[in-house]
Amino acid sequence: MMKTLQLRAFGKPATALDLIEAAPPAPAVGQVRVAVKAAPINPSDLLLIAGRYGVRPTLPAALGAEGVGRIVAVGPSVDPVRIGERVLIVPTLEHGAWQNQTVIDEGHAVPVDAKADALQLAMLGINPLTADLLLRRFADLAPGAWVGQTGANSAVGRYVIALAQQAGLRTLNVVRRPEVVADLVALGADAVVVSGPDLAAQITAALGHDQISLVLDAVGGDAVTGLAHSLVFGGTIVSYGGMSSGSPAVISPADLIFRDVRLRGFWLKHWLDATPRAQLAEHYGRLAALVADGALRVPIEATYPLDQYREALDRAARAGRAGKVLFTW
Repeated sequence: MMKTLQLRAFGKPATALDLIEAAPPAPAVGQVRVAVKAAPINPSDLLLIAGRYGVRPTLPAALGAEGVGRIVAVGPSVDPVRIGERVLIVPTLEHGAWQNQTVIDEGHAVPVDAKADALQLAMLGINPLTADLLLRRFADLAPGAWVGQTGANSAVGRYVIALAQQAGLRTLNVVRRPEVVADLVALGADAVVVSGPDLAAQITAALGHDQISLVLDAVGGDAVTGLAHSLVFGGTIVSYGGMSSGSPAVISPADLIFRDVRLRGFWLKHWLDATPRAQLAEHYGRLAALVADGALRVPIEATYPLDQYREALDRAARAGRAGKVLFTW
């Protein structure tokens, strides 16, 4: 028997979930069964539980979008040589990773380094790929260009800093807590400013005579306003999160009208649904190599067994965490 965490009703994690026991699932044609080693708790998981995410699955539903594990069984048409492979579970939202074992399509089990840090690999599916695509898809960024971002101390924000540094880009990072500034500078951030009444002045001082080529917004609210003021003519702001309780990004009419600032949205699921599996494997393979050599990593605050899911979800939801929270087996 195996344990699996299920959503039975949208609401608060303390009352909306059930931990049940079930027989290990059998893989069908073209599928593999993965014994999960580690799976993170992401803000998107908490939004899904609350019923405020971009999808509302039929209930009861398995939970956990991403993780890492090993293939322990294969269905018909899948080469048995894959048994034993360590694989990334691609976050399709069609299966759950918060369980001992999960069945997924073979193409959604991407091989990764068997010796690399399992906890860091477990977080590869969503945040590193989001950061990579944000930097690549919305602007033609030359070395030395400035990328401005809100929510810079988030996991995606930290991956943006690391990937931008590798590409020769500079980052101007907006955070809400002054105590994280030194940590981001040590990570490679070129400038870090703290939200407040003088945010626009801080941004201007950090940039000097330069302008921002791309703005990445994970927060919404008025944190993006100052960055928009310093964006190049015709520049793009990409909204990919709403950490300020879903408040809309505040952009002045003057920036929208007179400076032709554009606002775009990005949700990784749309990209995953439209991208061929071979291309998925290429993208993930490149990022997995950076995780394996330590170039991409984020702090981990705590790990929990699945039995302690209430404590784990409560800790993941706390403001001011020092890192990610994961389930481990």
